[in-house]
Amino acid sequence: MMKVYAFVGKSGSGKSHRAQMVAKEYGLNYIIDDAILIKDNKVVAGKSAKKAETKIASVRQALFSMPGQKEEIDRARKKEEIDSILILRNI
Repeated sequence: MMKVYAFVGKSGSGKSHRAQMVAKEYGLNYIIDDAILIKDNKVVAGKSAKKAETKIASVRQALFSMPGQKEEIDRARKKEEIDSILILRNI
């Protein structure tokens, strides 16, 4: 069973900036932020929603609703054998 932790706050509140410190404090090696899976500051899978060409595409990317996106993250999750993860989420 995978343990899931959430770091929730308003856009621009510094979640991404503080995520590495929080992850380290709780022994979490993996983070999902901005539609990408990160391990130890390196992108493992996904594409950043911030780099999408339109706002609509950015929202779709952030919600993991682009074709093949969920599958890519799931393959990486299985390959990496992730047992705990920190997910950053805007409110």
